[in-house]
Amino acid sequence: MGGRSVGDVSGKGLSASLYMSKLQTMMQLYCTEDRSPKEVLTEVNKKIFAAIGKNWFITVPIALFDTSKNSVAFCRAGHTELLVANADTITTYRPEGIGVGLEKGDVFDSIIEQIEIPIHNNDLFAFFSDGVNESMNEKEEQYGIERLNEILKNNGNSHADSILRGIVNFLTEFRSTAEQHDDITLVLIKASTNQ
Repeated sequence: MGGRSVGDVSGKGLSASLYMSKLQTMMQLYCTEDRSPKEVLTEVNKKIFAAIGKNWFITVPIALFDTSKNSVAFCRAGHTELLVANADTITTYRPEGIGVGLEKGDVFDSIIEQIEIPIHNNDLFAFFSDGVNESMNEKEEQYGIERLNEILKNNGNSHADSILRGIVNFLTEFRSTAEQHDDITLVLIKASTNQ
């Protein structure tokens, strides 16, 4: 089993960096074999709510890959959707959830949803921050999900690191001389199964 997580703080600057450091520490502390992604986010939300400024929140997804069952347990606390590409198709997963730190727990716990996603051979899982799809060029056009989907679909036979470099290059070309206004985070995981 293995897990992956990507987070995005609502603000910028030193406070955002400190809050992200707190989140990373808590994720390491609470991500144990006996906890599901939903249980981890529920616990992290309680701690972050008590430790974060009231105008701040953090979006975060968690995916727990179980290679023995060929499945992924996926939970999303207000973050961008998960994209899974395979054989020229894209599947989008958006389980319910709100950002950690927005609410002390009652509402958060009632909304957060965990789903199971089957893993197929050569599935490409794309976790990303909104800095990817909201990147803008000089004409103030956004990069968008459609462009990201096209790259993922058209490069399914490539290695994940090659696809990642390609996306970064496309983003840089698209943005051209426009200033980057948000962090860009992208994690790609290519699945290999015995199916």
